[in-house]
Amino acid sequence: MTSAGTPLDLRLLTKVIAVTAALVLGCVAAPAASFASSPAAVRAGASVSDGYAPLTPWRKPRLGLPRPQVLDYAALAQAGVRLAGHWRAGAWYCEYLRCKCPHCAHGYYPMATIWGSVALFESADALDQSDPTRAHAALVNRFARKFEGYWNPHVHGFAPYPRDRGPRVKTWFDDNGWLGLAFLEAFRATKNRSYLNQANAAFRFGLHYGWDASKGGGMWWNTSHPYHSGPALASQALLGALLYGEDHQAWQLEAVKSYVDWANANDVKDERQLYLEKPNDPNSVNDYVQGPMIYAQYLLCGDGEGQSYCERAGRVAATMSEQDVNRTGYHFNYGPEYDTIYLQWMMAYGQAVGDPYWVKLAEVNAAAAAKHVAVSRGLWLGSWWGGPIKDPETHPGMLRTAASTTSLFAWLSLYAR
Repeated sequence: MTSAGTPLDLRLLTKVIAVTAALVLGCVAAPAASFASSPAAVRAGASVSDGYAPLTPWRKPRLGLPRPQVLDYAALAQAGVRLAGHWRAGAWYCEYLRCKCPHCAHGYYPMATIWGSVALFESADALDQSDPTRAHAALVNRFARKFEGYWNPHVHGFAPYPRDRGPRVKTWFDDNGWLGLAFLEAFRATKNRSYLNQANAAFRFGLHYGWDASKGGGMWWNTSHPYHSGPALASQALLGALLYGEDHQAWQLEAVKSYVDWANANDVKDERQLYLEKPNDPNSVNDYVQGPMIYAQYLLCGDGEGQSYCERAGRVAATMSEQDVNRTGYHFNYGPEYDTIYLQWMMAYGQAVGDPYWVKLAEVNAAAAAKHVAVSRGLWLGSWWGGPIKDPETHPGMLRTAASTTSLFAWLSLYAR
């Protein structure tokens, strides 16, 4: 389950533009992308650099990046998977680093939650796609089998905690989106259709129980319905778009269009017109909502649903990349679990449109991570750029920190080849 907010705008500063305007700052830094000039060209794999303008009124150029230090990303990812063994307790992982106890014994959820461990599943998916071997396939299958155990038939979704059962278990729609994406990538790696079925189950859960059709749209954060959630909507939209690419079921495509159209009409109250974590709260903009929404709209455009989706995706990407849009520049340092999701899907997007800038951005951050994360017993518990991790819900010793850094290296092993 993701945090209730991963605000970018908490770090806003004032900037003079023309006479005066507001410069919004954040923890994102990603460049604008090129797009194919038509859906047909997208499907054919061609790309044309259209240079979409940012959504901001000041419209600054793309952020420049330094030359990245190229690393052995596959070796780093494999090392990260091994390091995760320090969290192992029996056949699974603890949410927090084990001390001297043979079992997990910390907090309300002592064993690893979906949000705490799904990045390891993604790491296995990426490694097997990058280098298909028996060992990598076995790793994918091991994670898939364990995550299948999170399924709660009483709510028709994946519970946040292993073996949670019963009709009253609070269940998160963004958890199901992220885990559904991991199952889909496992299918891409292994061609095991049972994993595609699991991804579809996570998507149906969001569609049938998370989508607030009675009030015109919005995706609830969890089954208690506290508020509409940007991460839940973004993860489910991208999951559906990718599932449609495999299944070509009209209901999948229609659901994705409903999600994206609602977001574009209702979820952009931020000055930059970026997507929000919470409704009508400009202080809740975050990077890991933007990336999936950008790529989902690119896919809609490629599926022949209209050039406007390509344009919107391009303009959101351009806004995220602006030279002066945030204080931290190309430093992603809010929390590895959020920043890795953003970079993963922007690398996928960059590959699709033929724009190497996105891989370069991820490589710059990966080089910083390789330098800074091994601050505690070499276990990759530090922030990528040094100093404290800014996310208030990422605590010392959590598996998610090391797992998400591992995932960054693993996806680079695929996209930076």
